[in-house]
Amino acid sequence: MLREAKKIRIGVCVMEKKVSSAPMGQILNRLQAFGEFEFIFFGDKVILEDPIGSWPICDCLIAFYSSGYPLQKVQAYAALRRPFLVNELEPQHLLHDRRKVYEYLKPAKEHKALEVRKDLRLEMYGIPVPRYALVNREVPYQDLDYFVEEEDFVEVHGNRFWKPFVEKPIHADDHSIMIYYPSSAGGGMKELFRKVGNRSSEFHPDVRRVRREGSYIYEEFMPTGGTDVKVVYFSSKLYN
Repeated sequence: MLREAKKIRIGVCVMEKKVSSAPMGQILNRLQAFGEFEFIFFGDKVILEDPIGSWPICDCLIAFYSSGYPLQKVQAYAALRRPFLVNELEPQHLLHDRRKVYEYLKPAKEHKALEVRKDLRLEMYGIPVPRYALVNREVPYQDLDYFVEEEDFVEVHGNRFWKPFVEKPIHADDHSIMIYYPSSAGGGMKELFRKVGNRSSEFHPDVRRVRREGSYIYEEFMPTGGTDVKVVYFSSKLYN
């Protein structure tokens, strides 16, 4: 009698709220369909409370950052057990700061160039990237000589962004993203946030001025016809 082939153990080291999400369910279901994998779910208690020496041993590790996730602890586990990493851990530190994400995606020769540019590295792969600019403040409401705001545009280092434009906090855990509309469309601002019930945005008709209490990224608005677009990428090798 032939012995059944040993299954590859995939450790799912993510917060429980992410494991139960619909996108994660799709990922796991597609992997399960191959019949070659066994899933080991770590769970919040193990990830947050238990020492890494007692964590389950696996062949492959799925691990990604979300709010409250101890990324350095997971890195220590990966260094100890050396599983195959489905997604790298070290670059995930970049995800905490949107400025670092934008900087990382630039070609090396562009890193020290002007603060306003198109992202050429993504465009090499046919991914359209809006023009963007960084406004960095050391203290809240700091006046900056390179930042100008008028009724229908902001200007950063002489580069003008006409409304509608998008304003993002530099801290990636802050999901309060604003879209400012031109006076010709009635003005106002739409705030985007993590979904609460069946809502993920709120329109504020009387808000016309941008925020100044922190550092922000400004970029051109990409119209989607009101559709909320989220993209998840997998290597083609996953399906071979």
